[in-house]
Amino acid sequence: MTDRVQLRRAALEWRLIDGEIVALDTRRSLFLAVNRTGATLWPALTHGATREELSRTLAEAFNLSPEHAARDVHSFLVTLEEEGLLASEAD
Repeated sequence: MTDRVQLRRAALEWRLIDGEIVALDTRRSLFLAVNRTGATLWPALTHGATREELSRTLAEAFNLSPEHAARDVHSFLVTLEEEGLLASEAD
């Protein structure tokens, strides 16, 4: 079984503005900005996606090697996890 990652739905508001994501974590009253690379992945994360799907999306959007895309996806997901923005089983 392949694990899907997804943004948490509760207490997270966001908008796409000029190709970048501006998000508000209402639990912590914290604004976050996501650059164009992350904004490319954001829609898939709202519905849930595998790491492989995210890597493929990034590789195609920016003409990256699969390895480079996978590293960038990993780094982005680590940041989202550290910020508490990914859904957990409790959500």
